[in-house]
Amino acid sequence: MRRGRIDYRMQRRAVLAEVRSGVRSVGDACDAHPDLVRAATHVGAPAREPCPLCGEDDLRLVTYVFDRKAPANRGGRAVPRESLARQHERYGDLTVYTVEVCTACHWHHLVESFQLVTRDTAVG
Repeated sequence: MRRGRIDYRMQRRAVLAEVRSGVRSVGDACDAHPDLVRAATHVGAPAREPCPLCGEDDLRLVTYVFDRKAPANRGGRAVPRESLARQHERYGDLTVYTVEVCTACHWHHLVESFQLVTRDTAVG
């Protein structure tokens, strides 16, 4: 069950507006870490739209999962989106992040986050 989804589209629009108005440089917005670009190339899924900055069709969606029981200093792992159910079965409750990454210009932005839990523990 998915819980607590956060959508970062408003923040994305604000960053893009800052770049277009010159408040933020393109270089500042297109500074994806090489490991993130590599994950986008090998594990990411094609996005439905082109890159919002360079217009190329190289925009990819990378899904990262973090085991909620693991120590805080242990990093997450990039996984194919279609493997989320298998990851949940194997590792239990997960925190999931989706990042869009352009492999051409290195634009990147967090798209969404949510928790994948076995059952809803919320009262109400």
